[in-house]
Amino acid sequence: MQIYYPGDTGYDDERSGFQTGLKHEPQVIFAVENARDVEEAVRYAESHGLEYAVQTTGHGLTTTTTGVLISTKRMNSVEVDPKRKIARVEAGAVWQQVIEQAAPHGLAPLSGDASDVGVVGYTLGGGYSVLAREFGFASDRVLATEKVGDVVTALEFELLDIDQVHAGEMYFDASHAEAVFEAFHKWDVPGHVTPSLTTISFPDLPVFPAPLRGRDVVRLTFASTKPFEIDHLRVAPALIEDFGTKPYAEAVGAPLPPHAYQGDNVLLNDLPLDALHRVREKVAGAEVPIFLGIMVLGGALGGEATHVLKLISPRLGVEALHAEVFAEVRPFVVGTARNFRYAVG
Repeated sequence: MQIYYPGDTGYDDERSGFQTGLKHEPQVIFAVENARDVEEAVRYAESHGLEYAVQTTGHGLTTTTTGVLISTKRMNSVEVDPKRKIARVEAGAVWQQVIEQAAPHGLAPLSGDASDVGVVGYTLGGGYSVLAREFGFASDRVLATEKVGDVVTALEFELLDIDQVHAGEMYFDASHAEAVFEAFHKWDVPGHVTPSLTTISFPDLPVFPAPLRGRDVVRLTFASTKPFEIDHLRVAPALIEDFGTKPYAEAVGAPLPPHAYQGDNVLLNDLPLDALHRVREKVAGAEVPIFLGIMVLGGALGGEATHVLKLISPRLGVEALHAEVFAEVRPFVVGTARNFRYAVG
């Protein structure tokens, strides 16, 4: 284990994470390698009257921290037992590691739409996977939790018999947003399909596919282990359409580079079409970019919430703007999801 104090070589690298808009200012960083190191870090914090927080790999902490920072990125062991269909992962592991080790055995975890997200943080937040309506929350599959104090050092959870999935995405220019939103809203989604709608403003950079560069777009995604139809969603010319049977790993999004962002969400028990259009118009007219996300809930997720509405902006200090959008659906709000709160109190 290495310990870093402000001014030490390596301190800045160790405190940095996926969220670049916030800077952690810990008094000390414990770069832990095992549960015993975590015990030492927690004991140090408690004996010095300091708060402690955990910075993993993946997307890590999304609010600033002082006191003791426990960096778990070196604790990234992943063990897959194909006979028992179980995975055990340490605190710093990311989903890509689990997917890669499970796939040769025809198994898959209930990971989300970003393969570089940390397993533990995602699961403790519930875990809305790309197959959530078919199989429920990732947290439902947890079999055992290893902890030091309130720091989770490892999880053991079920893997599912998933090899191929029916999945894909469609991108439309934002000029067709009204028609696409309406088609998405009217979709009588089968209980086994997990769909989402997102608005994105792509910079004109070569890292993005040519049809999307410099465009405001609407993106639809959908996934299931069973076949389903999407013909009714083809209401405008698609910039990109990719839909078919593919390995589970290809249904999970590629890693993103670190960046600044702020986001929040609300869980809704209804989302009438007129309210959805008001949200769309509010987002499109905002003075700073706001990316809107709608995920249909229900199915195996259960509960009274029918949708989660997410807002993400590529800068901080946008709480008031986001609040104006959320106001359009206030009568239907029944809570929030921990998984989709970024750089907010």
